[in-house]
Amino acid sequence: MQMHSDAQIGQCWKDFADVVSAGISRVLLYGPPGTGKTYAALHFGSSSSMAERLVCTEDLTTGEITGTWMPTGEGSWSWHEGPAIRAWKDNGGLGGRLVVDEVDRASGDALSTLLAVTDSMESARWRNPENGEWVSPGPEFSVIMTTNVEDLAAIPPALRDRFAVAIRIDRPHRDALELLSEDLRHAALASSIAEGPRRLSLRSFYAFDQLRLRLGPDRAARIIFGDDRAESVLDALRIRALE
Repeated sequence: MQMHSDAQIGQCWKDFADVVSAGISRVLLYGPPGTGKTYAALHFGSSSSMAERLVCTEDLTTGEITGTWMPTGEGSWSWHEGPAIRAWKDNGGLGGRLVVDEVDRASGDALSTLLAVTDSMESARWRNPENGEWVSPGPEFSVIMTTNVEDLAAIPPALRDRFAVAIRIDRPHRDALELLSEDLRHAALASSIAEGPRRLSLRSFYAFDQLRLRLGPDRAARIIFGDDRAESVLDALRIRALE
């Protein structure tokens, strides 16, 4: 997908586009939720047609990252590669994109595995337990990590050290806004960059956009935004329509 100019999308997205275009293969995107960090990580600047995605939780296991043995239903087991190794080998062995969401939530063995698979090209390698083969990431392998934390001190230091480029995303990308109906885009942008309790996630506008087709705008707004915020959102839409 093609990015728009920095005047249209904001400086944070201009920085991200320039960093990716420069060939930086380890980037951390952080900041408030609902601004399209994952969307951008999956779609922008990847040489592969389909990025691999991994969502971190406190219960994330090593097997969910690199792979695991699974029963075949015939009394035997077969090895299934995880998203990290698939991304290493994607694109005909050149390597693809791995997107790691909510990275601040990874802990224990999963964190150790993430440190291994996101290490430098010269150091990263993994041994396939099925055939003993040593595997390394392809030369075009890249990792985009995302987190909703505002303080990067929440990221484990060893993991943070692997991502010299960290960009705070403070607004939705225009391509993400364009997934909304045109009359919602201005209100969604204004609400997503508001401070404190006035802020609304872009995801809530996606849901409102869909629900209002069935239930009408008034009821959809109350369900999605709550009674205390619904009227302000509807007022913003009315004002925009008049303009």
